[in-house]
Amino acid sequence: MAAGLLLCTAWYYTILAGFYILYCPVLYIMFLNHNWYRKVVDVLFALWELYPVALFQCCCNTQLHHYGDYVNPDEKTIIVMNHRTRVDWNYVWIALYHATQDPSRTEVCICKEIPSAKENNDILDVISGGRSKIKFVLKDELKVVPGMGWIMQLNFFLYVKRNWQEDQLSLTQFVDYYKRLNCDYRIILFPEGTDLSDENKLRSEKYAIANNLPRYLYVLHPRTTGWAVLCSQLRATGLASVYDVAVAYDAPAQTEGDLLRGRLPKHVHFHVKRYPIEQIPRQEEDLRRWLNQRWSEKEVSLRKFHNEGVFIDPDSRKFPIERVPRSMFVAMVAFVFWTIVDVAFTYALFNSVLFQFWVIYHSLLFIFVTRYFGGFQNIQYQLLNRFKL
Repeated sequence: MAAGLLLCTAWYYTILAGFYILYCPVLYIMFLNHNWYRKVVDVLFALWELYPVALFQCCCNTQLHHYGDYVNPDEKTIIVMNHRTRVDWNYVWIALYHATQDPSRTEVCICKEIPSAKENNDILDVISGGRSKIKFVLKDELKVVPGMGWIMQLNFFLYVKRNWQEDQLSLTQFVDYYKRLNCDYRIILFPEGTDLSDENKLRSEKYAIANNLPRYLYVLHPRTTGWAVLCSQLRATGLASVYDVAVAYDAPAQTEGDLLRGRLPKHVHFHVKRYPIEQIPRQEEDLRRWLNQRWSEKEVSLRKFHNEGVFIDPDSRKFPIERVPRSMFVAMVAFVFWTIVDVAFTYALFNSVLFQFWVIYHSLLFIFVTRYFGGFQNIQYQLLNRFKL
């Protein structure tokens, strides 16, 4: 219990510290130079992604096992994965930290990396580990969470309300925003829409029976409408691939409460399968069938894993290799950086009246903007329209 409480406190406290110390000053750049603002906030989030990698793996001894394909951090892509627990996204950062290690090159210290002309990466891309930044598709209610939700607003994640008319508008604005800024991204999508709890499994079984579909034990039937529209719209902006990911745990933490109680998995397994865009169908109905087929294969692979301890590749029907994990050096450097931010935040909070007003002002500002404007992601989109970027 104590270990879980300490873990969650450190994780959330660092989010708050980073928000008030780093994100709030950067916020005002959006009104001066939106392109620079986008680059800086994306780099800040990419650096924060390294913190839970070190926190879970070095402090909690979580072991990440990556099987299958390498994930290119410089290509525009969609990553679709099963939603095993409510806290899967905590482990996505760890998985991508290891999966984006290029097997054809030897990792060097980030301070010594020099971008090649061919890669055309600027210094901010080098620091953040690639041109394509991680973006999540999230439930709309998460944007109101202090600190965490506010940072996600500034990073312009895609929020959905389960109302297709509103969600279609949000999706169109999301795609248009990044297209106009010429930004690449890796979108993390959980097509099931919710986690594999007993209650949700029962709902999925009822849906399967009512629609004459197979009954699944290890996944839920995916929701295909949003996926099909998202893929169709992104294809026109240079989408390079789709990664299908299966996640499994030795002892999953099903909810945030499990994390608080210290019920942490020791072994987390990610199987990654890359599909080039040329192999992805174009028509929306075909896209829906394609995703359903991937989920059928994922059910087979996860059943194999839970019964025999191995995944199975849907094409070769062979067991995918487990890749060598990446060095933890870069993650540990980031951990030290965020620890310094935590210390600075604590000192300023208890010793500076001016900083206390800074915290109160920005807290009220984000509550107001979220309540009356739907979040800072909407402000950012309107700024693009105003300045005709």
